[in-house]
Amino acid sequence: MWSGHVEARGAAEWRSLLAAPVPGQHIAQLYTDPEFLACAVCDFAAEGLRAGDAVIIIATPPHWREISDRLESQRFDLDDLQRRAQLTVLDAASTLARLLVDGMPDPERFQAVIGAAIGAARSAGYRRVRAFGEMVDLLRRTDVTATIRLEELWNDLLATHGASLLCGYSMDPFDAGIYRGLLQRVCAVHSDLIPAEDYSRLEEAVERAYAEVFGSADDAGFLRRVFLAEYPRPSAMPDAEAAILAAREFVPTTIAGLLEKARDHYQASAAPRFGD
Repeated sequence: MWSGHVEARGAAEWRSLLAAPVPGQHIAQLYTDPEFLACAVCDFAAEGLRAGDAVIIIATPPHWREISDRLESQRFDLDDLQRRAQLTVLDAASTLARLLVDGMPDPERFQAVIGAAIGAARSAGYRRVRAFGEMVDLLRRTDVTATIRLEELWNDLLATHGASLLCGYSMDPFDAGIYRGLLQRVCAVHSDLIPAEDYSRLEEAVERAYAEVFGSADDAGFLRRVFLAEYPRPSAMPDAEAAILAAREFVPTTIAGLLEKARDHYQASAAPRFGD
């Protein structure tokens, strides 16, 4: 497992994105490794706290333990931050339950719970607010339509309050199943997508997979450039991820083989991971 001692070659891109999100920015992060999620959320929260932002974390208990351990290792006094209302921590499952009416997120309840949490941070004197949430990941396992509705409510709130949001989705970017509409719908309600912890490895893996599926490196490279030029990205994302989505859009019969080969190359080029 990745402890953070060996940083992924392509980590700079998503670290930069999470360090200073702009008001209204709504970022989706895919992950299979909970350590990658904890690392990203810790970066997102720590940079916000250092900048004087209020931070709201809506997480499952295991993930909060992982995140809090990382924040404490950076000498943040979490109890003091919560007393000063700069840090608010909510349980994802119980908070989600408070928002639902007949299985769908209710706008009034959403405003009363999430809107109130942002309002409380503002009232405590914090001009900027950033939030992390994984309620959508819990909800999407049973109802994708309700998930998208919850994301839309978040977007309305972000636009009103100028806050920023990071969403965690436990989805494998090499799983062909998520490209049957789920990932496309998720991307459409986010401004940015973080598909993997190492963009450089992902780029190399997808480039090699394209060459194996579509022909020689030159032909595959030309096709990839055409796909990227013609595919309307639903959110900002690395070219490698856009190339996968474009292949799913233009030549859907190739997607399973493309993803299988890309996964093999991505895993084969992984840097060694060292423990603590």
